[in-house]
Amino acid sequence: MSMEDRVEILAIDVPVVTPNTSCEEVYHLFQEDPDLLAVTVLQDGQPIGLAHRTDLTLALADRFGNALFARKPISTLITETPLIVDAGNSIDFLSNMLAYDATHALQKGFIICRGSEYIGVGTAISLLQASIERTRRRAEELQKAKTIAIQANKSKSAFLANMNHELRTPLNAIIGFTEMIQKEAYGPIEQPEYREYVDIVNASGNHLLNVINAILDMSKIEAGKMEMREQECDIFDLVQQVSRMMTSTAGKKNIGLEMDLPDDLPDLCCDPTMVRQILLNLISNAIKFSPDDTVVSLTVRVTDCGNMEISVQDHGVGISRENIEAVVKPFFQVDGDLNRAQEGTGLGLSIVKAYLELHQARLDIESELGQGTRVIVTFPLARVICVEKPCCDADAAAIAE
Repeated sequence: MSMEDRVEILAIDVPVVTPNTSCEEVYHLFQEDPDLLAVTVLQDGQPIGLAHRTDLTLALADRFGNALFARKPISTLITETPLIVDAGNSIDFLSNMLAYDATHALQKGFIICRGSEYIGVGTAISLLQASIERTRRRAEELQKAKTIAIQANKSKSAFLANMNHELRTPLNAIIGFTEMIQKEAYGPIEQPEYREYVDIVNASGNHLLNVINAILDMSKIEAGKMEMREQECDIFDLVQQVSRMMTSTAGKKNIGLEMDLPDDLPDLCCDPTMVRQILLNLISNAIKFSPDDTVVSLTVRVTDCGNMEISVQDHGVGISRENIEAVVKPFFQVDGDLNRAQEGTGLGLSIVKAYLELHQARLDIESELGQGTRVIVTFPLARVICVEKPCCDADAAAIAE
């Protein structure tokens, strides 16, 4: 415990008198120092009480008070059995004591000792001053720690965001060359074990590339380096592309992909690469956490308010209510047996949420354990392209809002 947190710093050096000192003499001490609130009474070096300014003044101001008390010893008017606090105790300990067990000491003051040695007097004012100073000091420490953490996070994000070439280039070479070997472009693979090894290397390289892509994308978002390339996008074609890309993944678990797409869907003003990644992440998650022989459904519709709503429904393990808000945080992993069996960084939904925020869009999750999950993405009216409303006007309206 630091010195600033100990009761010792509350001690005020006040005049000390003996029990036989007259009330009149003590009164003069108060008159000489308008800020003096109490005087300590010591007997044989040990504190036996406090003479309080208000009590003494009221006693002498009474009609016959001066005649009765002026020449009497101060021991007749002192606060008997005052609160005595050890200087080594913490201020927090003292504050709790004053708040619940010794509230009278806030008005009368308290004596501070180090063992049997008298040090000084503490008051509500000295406690308040120390509390204000401690609060200020802690606020400065927290602000300093926050600044350091922000700078460290920015440095980390900037470093990762600039590692695009250094990380992806060798992985792309590994994946590309293993694919050539798999296709036996320069001759057959004689040993079946070699084919198995090449398949493992290729699958591992693709998995690592996906992990790195997710981390780099999140780092770019955190570093503020993610740029949007907006254009009019045919959402019908985009969903069909994503469906074809995910068919093989779904087929490995015998999961059906159902698409509910109206033929007259309007275009969307968006970054098509980001929206494609949003759909891939949502469908991939739905497949990952769904049992075999089930169905994942994707529905696109325009609401009565003119917003475009895209929802992905699965019949998997679901998410508990207390985890629904947490699943969109970076690196969060739901604690469950099925999830532990799945690979992933925990960045899928956090990237989806970040991309949607760049589009002024909303992410909602409806789920219950054992009942599956429905994820709803809602793009605002300003991004839905109608014949009479060009993309530039829609974008300007979205920014104005």
